[in-house]
Amino acid sequence: MMTTMNGFWDKVISMEFGIALLGALVGGGFTILGSWLQTRSSNRAAELVQAKANAQRAFEALTQLKVHLEIQIFRGMGTKETRAAWNREREMLVTTANSTIMLLPDEHKDTRLHVQGLLQQIKTWYGLPPWPEYKLETGLLLTEALKVMSLFVRGSDAPARRNMAEIIQREIERDKRERAQREMESLEAEEEAQGLDQEDSERLNELYRFLGVGQSRPQLSTDDATGPS
Repeated sequence: MMTTMNGFWDKVISMEFGIALLGALVGGGFTILGSWLQTRSSNRAAELVQAKANAQRAFEALTQLKVHLEIQIFRGMGTKETRAAWNREREMLVTTANSTIMLLPDEHKDTRLHVQGLLQQIKTWYGLPPWPEYKLETGLLLTEALKVMSLFVRGSDAPARRNMAEIIQREIERDKRERAQREMESLEAEEEAQGLDQEDSERLNELYRFLGVGQSRPQLSTDDATGPS
């Protein structure tokens, strides 16, 4: 009887030990898993903070370039010196922005490639197209890149990619028409005040044709031409 009881208690103790051991193993496993998940989450959070910091530095470099672009008042093709000065500044700031954007991890590959694609379209200026057109094109590309990066830093959804070639062409045409409209109105005011010489009269006709204005002006002879007072 005593032997039977001892065997029974041995089994109970062994069972309790096994359960305790299993519980310890399971608990330890959950602890390790929880620790791993927490570490992974912390690492991902740190990576996101670093990625946003890189995007912020790129944003600041391109903002500086955008400001520099806006204050330039070059005319036509500029000069060799002004073109060289602009291109140095452009190269330095685009390279700075691109270098930091390249550090974005593959998790943010779409944002990285989107911005890099926009930066690649910012051309060196050799005098053509004339500065107003080049300035407009470059400004549109910078604005788009800044928008993409600002949304990323804020944690917003990435914007859909747009066909910048079409947008640039449309905006260039709109800008040409607006400048032509202003020039036409200026020449018309001058004509009303003091008349136009032959060159300005021909220019006004060109503007009418470009803008599709339904007016036809007779060509002035040299004798009839009136110079500005």
